[in-house]
Amino acid sequence: MATVAAVGSTIGLRKTNTSTPFLGKQLDFKYPFDSNLRKSITLSVPKASIISAITPEIVVDFVHNLFVGVGVGLPCTVMPCGDIIYRSTLPRSNELTITAPGVVLALSTLSYLWATPGVAPGFWDMFVLAFVERLFRPTYRKDDIQLGKKLGEGAFGVVYRVSQTKKSAAKEGDLVLKRATEYGAVEIWMNERVRRACANSCADFVYGFREKSSKKGDEYWLLWRFEGDSTLADLMLSKEFPYNVEAMILKEVQDLPKGLERENRIIQTIMRQLLFALDGLHSTGIVHRDIKPQNVIFSEGSRTFKIIDLGAAADLRVGINYIPKEFLLDPRYAAPEQYIMSTQTPSAPSAPVATALSPVLWQVSYPLKTVCIHFLSG
Repeated sequence: MATVAAVGSTIGLRKTNTSTPFLGKQLDFKYPFDSNLRKSITLSVPKASIISAITPEIVVDFVHNLFVGVGVGLPCTVMPCGDIIYRSTLPRSNELTITAPGVVLALSTLSYLWATPGVAPGFWDMFVLAFVERLFRPTYRKDDIQLGKKLGEGAFGVVYRVSQTKKSAAKEGDLVLKRATEYGAVEIWMNERVRRACANSCADFVYGFREKSSKKGDEYWLLWRFEGDSTLADLMLSKEFPYNVEAMILKEVQDLPKGLERENRIIQTIMRQLLFALDGLHSTGIVHRDIKPQNVIFSEGSRTFKIIDLGAAADLRVGINYIPKEFLLDPRYAAPEQYIMSTQTPSAPSAPVATALSPVLWQVSYPLKTVCIHFLSG
């Protein structure tokens, strides 16, 4: 034991085997002095004698006991860990506990993931269905196609009716080829998405590829099944419209005299088919942005009108072809709000981030629930 005496106070340090659950080794404060110490150390002892009595071992021992005594040190070194003791007293259960906040959180998460245009279906379509489709779908090249009659020409490409050079594929029927010089890659993406999500809304897409050309640069070749060569614009040019469409979509002529009631039934059928086709596109996050008679074709096989030409479409699920400062429209049929759309809307982020945030973007840029198509009035 070491004792340091000064005027008016004495601190004694002693090693002891007694410890507490929280303070480790005890720090012993001795006051007043016992009789033996009071006799052995007096104020007459020279300072040099006191200093010489303090050895390095005594100093180290003093500092150690001082820190241990006040509980300073690494966790679980100066005291037993109370959290371990506390956890051991908790009831243990291997069953799943269902709480009201947990149910609300789970339902909110599921509703967000499946909200239009669909975060969860978007990831499934992009990373699973698209990959599997590439493995099993047939592929085509330029040599597999023989050009035929020219069906039309637009600002971004020329359309032909073509046949397949392979005899084994001749039974599948003719195809429609579009040689696109611009927005071809976008249109391939949109048609592949539509084929997986809502095939009945648009023409039956087969395949698309890029073909190198030395004269005009690279071209994108897009192939569809040939379903007919009559667009709604062609049918509307007839003086018999809408009666010339009646047998095509209703399979028979109505037993009604020509007049407003009969015309309304025909036009309502056309509108119903177009609105269902648009609803299919919107349900998967695609906004066409260029609906007009020239982009609506009559399918002879299904007796329905289908939408074509997705080069101007925007995929709001992943942000493809979504460019806020660029507008693709036909002034004859574009809605008035397309001319005053804000250019401050941020551009789309990367595809995974855009997919995760697509419900928010959809609510901001939501297509009108009531679609007024003015071209039917001529």
